[in-house]
Parts: sequence; structure tokens; C-alpha cells
Amino acid sequence: MANKIMRKVFLACAIIISIVYVSMYYDNGEYTKGNIDEYVCKIYEIYNVPGLSVAIIDGDNEYYINYGESIDENSRFELGSTTKAFTALGILKLEQEGKLKITDSVSDYLPWFKPTYKRTAYDVSIEDLLCHTSGVPSWTISTIPEGEDTDESLLIRTIQNIQEIQLDSEPGTYHEYATINYDILALIIEEVSGEKYEDFISSEILTPLDMQDSFFRTNDEDADKMVRGHKTGFFSPFVYDSPTYYGNTAAGYLVSNTSDLMKWMKNWSIESQDELGLVKDVLNYDVSEKGNYYAGWNIYEGYICHGGNNPNFSSQVIISREKRQGVFVLSNLAGSSATNIGDGIYRLLLGDTIRIGLQTDTNGLVDFLSIVMALLLIYFTMLLWDRKSPRACIVRVTVGTASIVAMLIVPFIFHYPYKVIYVWFPVTVCMTLTITLTIALINIFAGCFWWFRDKMGS
Repeated sequence: MANKIMRKVFLACAIIISIVYVSMYYDNGEYTKGNIDEYVCKIYEIYNVPGLSVAIIDGDNEYYINYGESIDENSRFELGSTTKAFTALGILKLEQEGKLKITDSVSDYLPWFKPTYKRTAYDVSIEDLLCHTSGVPSWTISTIPEGEDTDESLLIRTIQNIQEIQLDSEPGTYHEYATINYDILALIIEEVSGEKYEDFISSEILTPLDMQDSFFRTNDEDADKMVRGHKTGFFSPFVYDSPTYYGNTAAGYLVSNTSDLMKWMKNWSIESQDELGLVKDVLNYDVSEKGNYYAGWNIYEGYICHGGNNPNFSSQVIISREKRQGVFVLSNLAGSSATNIGDGIYRLLLGDTIRIGLQTDTNGLVDFLSIVMALLLIYFTMLLWDRKSPRACIVRVTVGTASIVAMLIVPFIFHYPYKVIYVWFPVTVCMTLTITLTIALINIFAGCFWWFRDKMGS
């Protein structure tokens, strides 16, 4: 009787949580360009973002929208992958100075970098890295070692970890986003310039644009210079201080604020004076044959854009190629909050009318599914608990063993070890994995116990 009541409680919890989740992420309001502030406020509340800062350019108007305690246009956030556009300009700057060509092979600068495709050695070009058409697998992000700038060899070791990588495709033929491509570019910048990557980008890209408040997070202490990052767990954001990955600085760890990023967007706008003399090289790049990605940007006919996601921050930038319009969103919550907010604002700037409807954040969705899955696992375990026949015991042991084996081998098959899952995913994913392991062990033990007891009794 107690078992029946408890399993109904778990099933009811799963149903109630599903209803609450849908209600949390739903809004039936209608928004236009005239009420952008109201739209941002509403979606900020839906996503439960701790801190949000937005820079908007619309013709002659330049303004900021900020939400969260002590958040303004001077609050610093990690950019995540929107850092890549800065790294790309560093490469193009070196090409402008005649120190390299993007058609050069990576091996011209890193002779020990020898990837293969179908057991045949291939040269990867700098252009392939800029376009994410190198063939380097996306899962290589899991190979990036943790560490700070006190270990100056960390960038080299990051690339050495994949120096003989088996490529997923022949270089130059297929777009596969792999964040480590831009770490390779950083090492080439260091080899060619003779400077540390972050020093070169600061002097050649940030300083000319007067981005004085921006810097690269290269150690744990740098976290004190910016707002606290968060990730999702049990439908709420909680403070999470992610590890430092110095070898991945060029791909995701520029720290900036919307005040500086307003200057960045203005340099990319159609009326820009192009202080760096590099913007038009990117905007005029022919992406027709290699997809739509080049130099840290997704390039489309009417606009360029890019999103960024770190373990505890997210960002999104969209800039028009046809008029003076752009938006840069910074969020101190990992997931798709910044991307969805940025996309919505840009649509409003274009004159669209938006109904939010059911708007889910990626990490919020994973958090929800993890909780519901944990509850359902417990429910079905209790539902089958009273079945103690020899056949039921064999099924228990088989399913339990298969679950444990899967938990051991799946991370290796997909190349995402549990440490990566812990850092990048909501905490509830680890909770569900722990519950799955516990239930598997209980089923194995109970199945063996009841099977032996039945044999001994007969």
C-alpha cells in the first residue's frame, strides 16, 4: 500500500512539474518596436536571468537596457564564443601586414600538427579554421585542459592534445563548428607575432577601438572583475564559478561590457569608418561555397550574427549589413537566454510583431527533462518492485547491468567525459545520472537476492 501511494506521488510530481514548467516559459503578450523594453523585461523574467545587459543601435539612436541587481552598461560579462570574431581579426591583421596568408597551411607554422582523414595525412588551412571547415570534430572541446596563465605552455598543450586527430571530414568540404579551431588560430598568432595572444589582440584590436574596459580572463582571480556567472538547476539560477581554460581563451574568454561592445558594433555597421581596416574583408567574403560562416561570424545576406555560451555566461550579437542597426546581449546565465533575447530584439527593430508563446531556454529544458526523468525512473522502479519471479529478477539484473555499462561507455563513445558534463550542463543532469546509477545497483542487488532466495527456497 505504501509503495502504491509513493509511486503515485512521484508520478503526480512529474505531471505537476511539467505543467509548472510550461506555465513558467509561456507568455501570450504581443510586442512591437514601440515596447522593446517591455519585451526584454518579460523574457528576462521568463528565463529568470540574474543579470542582463543589452546594447542597441537603431539609426541615430544608441541605448542600453539593463536588468538585475547593480547591472549597467559598465558591468562586465564573459562573451563566450562571440570572442572568436576578435581572434579572427587578429589573423586578418597579420595577413594585412603580409606576415601570413589565410590560404597557408597550419603546418607551415605548427609543423607538428598532423591531422588525418581516413588514415591519410591532410593539410588544414588557416581559412579552414576561420570557416570551421577544418574537419576537426566538435567534441574536441572536451580535450581542452583546465589551467591558468601561470602555465604558459597550456595553449600549446591544448593543440598538442589533438595534433594527430582523426578528422570528421576532408578539410575545406564541410562545416562543423569546433571551438578549438580558434585556439589553433591563437597559437598561430603567437608564433607569427612573437607576442602572447591576449597581448596582441589587446594592442591591435581592442585599443584602436578604445575598448578600455575589456580584457581576457586568464586566471581564476579575474572573476572578481566581472559579474558572477550562473547556471541552471531545479528551475533556478545559482552562482557557479567555472574553471579557467587558458588554452581556450581565444575561443570564448574575452570579458567586456555593453559600453565597449557598442563601440565594437559601430565599427561593423554599414556607416563605419572601419578603424581596423578589416571589416570589409569579412563582410565581402564569399560564403556561397563553404556555408555561411567566416571569421567568427555567421554571414547572411542582410545581417551577421554570432552567439556565445560558456559554463556560466551567454551572449548574442546581430548587426545589419544594410542599415545602422545592431544588438549585443550579455547574460550571466548559461544557456540560450541571450540568443533568444537578441534574436527577438532584432526582429522588433526590423518592425516585426512578436508573440513569445512557449519560449524555452536550452539549459532550462535540459534541467526540466532531467528532473522529470529522475522522477519517472523512481516511479517505474517502484511500479515493478513487487515482481519477484525468476524472470523478473533476470530482467532486473540485465537492465541494471546494461544501465551501468552504458554509463561507463557512452561518455567515451561521444567523447564527453563526466567532468565536462558537470562543468557545462545543469546540475540536475548529474543528479539524474546519480539516481540512474543508484537504481541500477539496487536492481542488480535485489534481482540477485530474490533469485537466490527463490532457488534456495525451492
